Amino acid sequence: MKIIGRRNEILELERCEKTKKSELVCVYGRRRVGKTYLIEQTFANYFAFRATGVEGGNKTVQLESFYQRLKEVGDTNKKRPGNWFEAFSRLEKILDSDDIICSAHGKRIVFFDEFPWFVTAKSDFLMAFGEFWNRCGTVNNDLLFIICGSATSWIIQNILEDSGSLYDRVTCQIFLRPFSLKETEQFMIDGNFGWSRRQIAEAQMVFGGLPFFFDLLNPDESLTWNINNLCFNQHALLRNESRKLLEATLKKSPVYDRIMECLSRNRYGISKAGCQEGLGISQGTFTRAVDDLVKCGYVHESKDNYIKGHPLRLQLVDPFLLFHYNFLSKRAPERVKNFEEYKADTGKYMNWRGHAFEVLCLYHIEQIKKALGISGVKTNEYSWISSKKAGGAQIDLVIERADGITNLCEEKFTDTPLSITSKDEEELLNKIEVFKQETKKKNALKLVMISAEGIKGSAHTEHITKVLTLDDLFD
Repeated sequence: MKIIGRRNEILELERCEKTKKSELVCVYGRRRVGKTYLIEQTFANYFAFRATGVEGGNKTVQLESFYQRLKEVGDTNKKRPGNWFEAFSRLEKILDSDDIICSAHGKRIVFFDEFPWFVTAKSDFLMAFGEFWNRCGTVNNDLLFIICGSATSWIIQNILEDSGSLYDRVTCQIFLRPFSLKETEQFMIDGNFGWSRRQIAEAQMVFGGLPFFFDLLNPDESLTWNINNLCFNQHALLRNESRKLLEATLKKSPVYDRIMECLSRNRYGISKAGCQEGLGISQGTFTRAVDDLVKCGYVHESKDNYIKGHPLRLQLVDPFLLFHYNFLSKRAPERVKNFEEYKADTGKYMNWRGHAFEVLCLYHIEQIKKALGISGVKTNEYSWISSKKAGGAQIDLVIERADGITNLCEEKFTDTPLSITSKDEEELLNKIEVFKQETKKKNALKLVMISAEGIKGSAHTEHITKVLTLDDLFD
């Protein structure tokens, strides 16, 4: 199957291949997002050398695996390297050989996949790699060295924000995000699924835009059948995937799971301080864990500008993890045997679907801004809930704009065009008023309706300044 989307990422990789200097490229992102596939499809058979870290392997195992890759490209040594300095010295000789493979523009492309796995306890890997790059990368102008990995927090801390030998050495960094709805649609078209945009959107609400998950779907069956097959059936492939996802991207610590479970129970987010106090985690450990979750794209952190001290709020924004903590976790509030059983309870199903659609909208904030005509305007986006215990309100999505306007977005994922009743209109006006009173916001407040199927008729809609539909999220 051809590569779907990733146009900007491919262009950036191709740019690095064409430059007149050596490039150290870091491609990172969560497990199953398609990092390796992107690199392989972009450079095909032009790799001068490539190696992959061995998950869970100690230093001896890593060196043995690396030794096998060296032999494949001409290393004639009879023993594996004794340490990583020797391993990189042998790699340097291989790269300097006359018959080494070069790219179309003369670059020697080296690809280290699952880079963090090479770094084992008491390993000299990073020191050796840093010494190799500082020597070869600065002397030569024809190296394209690509490092890739799923351990996002580790890569950010040890490579991108390193203050040691690799400080400021990365010349290009690519954070690969899950598919947008448009990219998912392209995947489905290419795979002859024949699904509607509503079905594609709901698939995104469950599987979170991860290409690997979509590749597991059976296009000849329904979405519900696929959800049951991959998530609910006995020995389903993705039943325990969330644990693997967190462990691959982050450190193996129960702290992340506890934080995510807490956030999954708070639809409109929770204050950072409140979450930390509720879980009883030390402030240092909690702060580091949240920082990791934010950098990985699992959690959205926003500042509440309308409360004294401007506290931070946290919100779970990963669809697949939201689905896991709602249905598959051992402590899931809606733990069921199959998805059809859950859909039969219309109220509960609509409640989850509404929450998942709100997460989907937050992920597609750029598409929403484009539909509103404010792509170039600096904004702050967040969900909002009133502090009042009685007579309060909540806003699905607030888009606070630097141009003096604040959009209050109501989000609805209905099966048919939404009919606005007089009661609905009254509730919407109340939300605006409560928001105005509590925030004392001086910006002009404009109501936006994001309804998957649009709005039916024009009754009671005079206060709605803009209506967006599911099609706008696919733009």
